[in-house]
Amino acid sequence: MMEGFIAKLSNISNRDLVNEGAQEFCLKLNTKSNRKKLVRALYGVSRNRLDLLPFHARLVRTLSPILPDIPTDLFTLLKKEFIYHLRKKDQNNLETKVKNIRFIGELCKFEMCEKSDALWCLRVLLEQFTHHNIEIACSLVECCGRYLFRSTDTHLKTNHLLDQMMRKKAVHNLDTRQITMVENAYYYCNPPDRVAYVKKVRPPLHEYIRKLLIKDLNKNNIEKILRQFRKLPWQDDEVAMYAVKCLCRVWNVKYNNIYCVASLLAGLAQFQETIGILVVDNVLEAIRIGMEINQPHYNQRRVAEAKLLGELYNYRMVESNIIFNTLYLVISFGSLPDATNPIDLPQDMIRTRLVLTILETCGQYFEKGSLKKKCDIFLLFFQKYLFTKSAAAANRRGV
Repeated sequence: MMEGFIAKLSNISNRDLVNEGAQEFCLKLNTKSNRKKLVRALYGVSRNRLDLLPFHARLVRTLSPILPDIPTDLFTLLKKEFIYHLRKKDQNNLETKVKNIRFIGELCKFEMCEKSDALWCLRVLLEQFTHHNIEIACSLVECCGRYLFRSTDTHLKTNHLLDQMMRKKAVHNLDTRQITMVENAYYYCNPPDRVAYVKKVRPPLHEYIRKLLIKDLNKNNIEKILRQFRKLPWQDDEVAMYAVKCLCRVWNVKYNNIYCVASLLAGLAQFQETIGILVVDNVLEAIRIGMEINQPHYNQRRVAEAKLLGELYNYRMVESNIIFNTLYLVISFGSLPDATNPIDLPQDMIRTRLVLTILETCGQYFEKGSLKKKCDIFLLFFQKYLFTKSAAAANRRGV
């Protein structure tokens, strides 16, 4: 029975399984020999299963009120192994060393060993802050450093050791990976002071407009949202301009709901014609400005704007001439793509993405008649654009 219980330890991956395992051991397997076997099994956990350590530490914590010898024996084994590796000073078995120190850290968080023991481990590692000891110390700090730093009785000592670790980082000749590891561990425990995020205060009516568009709007309530929009005080210029601003900023809406914004705008334009005109003008201007600026962090909103333009055509808010003019503008704005063109670099494919987004959204309406002929002609120019871009990229690589 005990062998089966030990085999199940590798599958303990949540709190309920830990509680069930503790109950089963106490009721059915609680003998002196089985307790020793359990300690050896917990101690011998695979070095590749660091994810099990928090649950094994929780199991030890759950059993400790009834079986206090289990945490004591387990920590004794872990401490002996830690001292053995520390004195041996070899550069082998790093994963085993990390497993050992993380297990000590987990036991410390569950108060199964003294906090002073964890601080002692950190102190002796800092005294020999080289090679594997750097990674072991960082693993201990990441595991229980924040707990020690925020505990009143160990805050000062932990803060002193963390400062000492940062000073040693500056003095020792560490590589980039080790420097990053030390800084990550330090700032995980003692994050730098940051200015608290101040939520922008908006008038209640503005918040209501944002709620309708960003949170509530979906395919099932377009008519309901339209009725609410029609009730807005459109004679107030401030409210009207803010509504136009929200309707244009479709990157705040879920991508799959952009067509809902176009449908809402099409219904609203029947009663507020100027609103539809303003939104179309703003979208076309935003697409052009995006090509002039060409900053990568704006790519997501540029794709959303292209998607909205295609949806506006689907809902007959714009004519086909505007769509084709925009498509030609996308592939022809600025000079031909080459290595010196900052607004359309050879490796920058955002314009291709914009063209494909527009065609994917409304291209099904260009499959017959004169529109098909216009689309075929554009695709030839688009193909030429792609070939030119590929040639420029190849020249830049020296192919």
